[in-house]
Amino acid sequence: MAPAILIVPCTGPRSALETTPASEATIPRTWRHRLPFFHGYVMVAIGFGMMFVSNGINWSLGVIAIPMRDDLDWTITDVFAGLFLRILMGALGAFALTRFADTRNGARRTVFITGIFICTSLALTSQVTEVWQFWLLVGVVTGFMSGGHALLFTAAVVPRWFRKYRGRAVAAATMGSSTAAFVLPAPVAFLVGELGWQAAWIMLACLSLALSVLPSLLIVRQPEDLGMTPDGLPPQNATDTRSPMREEPEIDARTAVRSRLFWLLVITVCFATTSSMSVPAIMAPMYEWKGFDVTAAALGATIYGLFSMSSRFLWGWVADKVHIAAMAVGVGLFNTITFPLLIVLSGGSAYVFAAMVGVGVSGLVVVQSLVWPFFFGRRNLGAIVGVSRPFPVFMSAGGVLFMPLIFDATGSYSLSLIAMSAAAFISVVFMLIAVRSPIPRNSA
Repeated sequence: MAPAILIVPCTGPRSALETTPASEATIPRTWRHRLPFFHGYVMVAIGFGMMFVSNGINWSLGVIAIPMRDDLDWTITDVFAGLFLRILMGALGAFALTRFADTRNGARRTVFITGIFICTSLALTSQVTEVWQFWLLVGVVTGFMSGGHALLFTAAVVPRWFRKYRGRAVAAATMGSSTAAFVLPAPVAFLVGELGWQAAWIMLACLSLALSVLPSLLIVRQPEDLGMTPDGLPPQNATDTRSPMREEPEIDARTAVRSRLFWLLVITVCFATTSSMSVPAIMAPMYEWKGFDVTAAALGATIYGLFSMSSRFLWGWVADKVHIAAMAVGVGLFNTITFPLLIVLSGGSAYVFAAMVGVGVSGLVVVQSLVWPFFFGRRNLGAIVGVSRPFPVFMSAGGVLFMPLIFDATGSYSLSLIAMSAAAFISVVFMLIAVRSPIPRNSA
């Protein structure tokens, strides 16, 4: 492990967070200061749009896959191999690109450039004729660029703008993912039926341009860059020692990744998020396994999206009220109980499983975004997220392949659901160990 740590990128003094907000005299007032609300909520709205598009690609693929298979003489495995590549390349993109969120204009430039690549690749996907072209565009290009786009923004920019209300802000931004799961499948299916699968990819490209590329021009790294403070509080309140908020650490990236706490948290998040993509993505096939027809199986996926979306604010509120470790343990235990339920449920009661998975996965998304700023602070959040993110993404990608492979071998999802439950419980154990580890101190 040591050699890997030695090559970890570390941000320098120029990317360090300014701990003292700039004064009105040094930073001129702009339209951002004249808004009737805190500019951080603009960042939340941008994050919502980015997550809607980024994860909307994943949810839409299940609808587009069958007509692409039939028209191009591919297999379903060919199509979902593109999703597998997209997830893996997202991990590499996160490692390479999220560090730029720590520099003053790095987040805006990186998100805009990666967004252009994603938008262009989605449009070109409408013209593919060979499977390697699909893997290159959707798997490699959009996957790698997503690491410097929605992931960079929601994990390394939005948390910088908030402290007291960070949980709710991150929950609102990431709710774009669950909203896409609830909203997109029906219009994508209609568009595919009326105009073909090519039109669906053009629509996704237009959504990417409108909801993520153009809004990225409004990105500001952190409130201090505008002379503001987190949560929009007056400077004297933001630094008031009588504030009930805990003192937030500011750990540099090199110190963080050399600590025992960092690697325990990586293991925790890895096992917690193993199910975060696989179980929702395979929701409809699992209901078909339980004897539901295609329409009834699709309803299960819709119920998942509805409950994932509606519970996001609940988890955000919880995150602002309790220690992040307590929330992680609670979410882990909830998912430990939830995942095996589909094995025993049948008929209409089986839809309870979809609803509970929506609630549990929603909690996972919030936890994995908040754990890093909670334990290590905002100063080098981009670099820390970039180093930590590939590991859980690889686990998540593995889950996407693991569940269908087990089904092909056994004709059942029972074993894979039990495995997902076990992974959730292991995440609880490691979080309980991690929270007892000391927070590292920066070297002098």
